[in-house]
Amino acid sequence: MATFKQYVTSKGEKRWLFQTYLGVNELTGKQDRAMRRGFKTQKEAKIAEARLQTEYAEGLTESEKPKTYREVYKQWLTEYEKTVRGSTLLKTKRIFKNQVLDVFGDFYINEITPLMLQRQMDTWSKKYASAAKFMNYTGLVFKYAVRFGLIDRNPADAIIKPKAKKKKKEDDAFYEKDELKLFLESLDRVGQPKAKALFRLLAMTGMRKQEALALTWNDIDFDKAVIDINKAVSRDDTGLKIDETKTVGSTRIISVDSKTLDSLLEWKSFIEPPTNDYLIFGHENAVEPLDIMSMDTPRKWLLDVQDEMGRTSEKKLKRITTHGFRHTHASLLIEMGASLKDIQYRLGHEDIGTTMNVYAHISKASKEKLANEFDNFIDF
Repeated sequence: MATFKQYVTSKGEKRWLFQTYLGVNELTGKQDRAMRRGFKTQKEAKIAEARLQTEYAEGLTESEKPKTYREVYKQWLTEYEKTVRGSTLLKTKRIFKNQVLDVFGDFYINEITPLMLQRQMDTWSKKYASAAKFMNYTGLVFKYAVRFGLIDRNPADAIIKPKAKKKKKEDDAFYEKDELKLFLESLDRVGQPKAKALFRLLAMTGMRKQEALALTWNDIDFDKAVIDINKAVSRDDTGLKIDETKTVGSTRIISVDSKTLDSLLEWKSFIEPPTNDYLIFGHENAVEPLDIMSMDTPRKWLLDVQDEMGRTSEKKLKRITTHGFRHTHASLLIEMGASLKDIQYRLGHEDIGTTMNVYAHISKASKEKLANEFDNFIDF
């Protein structure tokens, strides 16, 4: 006897489920029952229940039984988690939990069609800028299923994805030399020593925020004026932790200017760390050397400084993200005539192509500014 019920998902969508009695297990003597959920219509649920009854009656072995998308996802995840950093794994799990498994998890993987995926793609694209990314991850499980002969082809390959929406202007924005000078002046007025040291370090070295927050005092040689970047903060299921750098190329030793070193020394004398094993930008109430500061704190500091810039400037200034200081540093390197190879090493790019993309973006912005300035200059 099967029962069919309609329910509402965590996203407020109506779905159908069924519970059914299959029979008595000959080995255990116990009743076998099953439940499946996620069906858009009662008809889909009834078809799936009938198919399950047939499979049970035919006594298929476990390896012969069709797998649900969720079952294959769990197998794929076991393999995938060995290939990525903890922070990447956490993001991936969230995408599947929040977007994918609620929709496809309880369907047999060989029953999910390109049309079903396209409809979901269209639904996602109306709500999320990351819709194409959701589908890319969805397709990884199908790709795994193809490798192991569970399905013949990947239905996600047939999907038409929407064009990626343009990033917010501040996502790619950077400060030019005069804007950076204004930022640092504003930072001196409203920033605490910790913020002053952090943002000057980001602007004058181009290191990632995750790399800066993982630095200890042992990583800086004040006599030789160099910083050893050899680790980064990442996030996994347990929270923040000190991890390896993003790529092999991200591990590097770079020079640092004297004013930035002075700013760091000022911060060090302010907090007087018990030993040089402590994080430079650790948690405010650190009791252990590697107590990590919240990743959101620098953003709050940045907004305060940008508000101050807005009050003192005669014109409206663009806002940049913390990551924008990497592009800011790259723009300074380009302006002083550094080679692509030098920029690649200093920014810790594994691939020269990434450096070239940054170079092209900054060069384009500079050319547009020059064109605008020329247009304003010519008034006839």
